[in-house]
Amino acid sequence: MTAKELKNRIVKMNSHVLFDYKNCNCGVDPITSNQFTMWFGTTTMTAGDIEEVMTLKLFDGASLTDIASEIEIYE
Repeated sequence: MTAKELKNRIVKMNSHVLFDYKNCNCGVDPITSNQFTMWFGTTTMTAGDIEEVMTLKLFDGASLTDIASEIEIYE
C-alpha cells in the first residue's frame, strides 16, 4: 500500500484503521474531520487533520507516510 492509498483510506473511513508495526498494535481512529486518535502500542496522540496524521512521527520515530509500504491493514 502506498502512503497516498493509506491516506485516502483513512479519510474515507467511518471507523478505525488497525495494523501492526514493529510488533505493536497500532491504529488511527477518525473521530471527526479534524480530530484523529492515533496509537502505537500504549503511546497515543491526537492529530487535527489528515496531513498531521500522515506526518506525525509516532511509530517508533516514523510517520505513516514513512511506513505505509511496510504495514498490512486488518480488515
